[in-house]
Amino acid sequence: MRTWVYIIGVSAAMLAGCKKDKYTTTPQVSIESITPSIVNSGNVIELQGKYTDLEGDVDSALIVYKWYNGTTAVRKDTFRYGFNQLGMPTGVQRAEISLQFEYNTNNYPDLSKLPGVSQRDTTAAFGLLLIDKLKNRSNYAESSTIRLKKP
Repeated sequence: MRTWVYIIGVSAAMLAGCKKDKYTTTPQVSIESITPSIVNSGNVIELQGKYTDLEGDVDSALIVYKWYNGTTAVRKDTFRYGFNQLGMPTGVQRAEISLQFEYNTNNYPDLSKLPGVSQRDTTAAFGLLLIDKLKNRSNYAESSTIRLKKP
């Protein structure tokens, strides 16, 4: 009898553990890194992340730019991009995200432009929220802050 109780208990624990790795209908996103940590005019900022979605129907991203004065966000801009605009795969349940932005120059015509700061150096962070075809919105993920240098 104890053997059956043990087997049932172990089986239940294994099934519960497997459910943690299942994808959900609502997309899930995480930001893994942002580089460089200090950005000069003409630098390319690269944001790396991952996402999952059970149906694989993520089709757009909201990208949030935040500029800070100390710990207070003083400016926030949000832009919506289709996955095809970002060169992201469609129809997949799991993928890595790599987004690039050009800071204060027009040297790279294929990259999104991030305007330079005008008065002094500042810190900034990038946020990401994904939306699928049924309008389900992922969690909001935000990068660590980086330093934007005045041109």
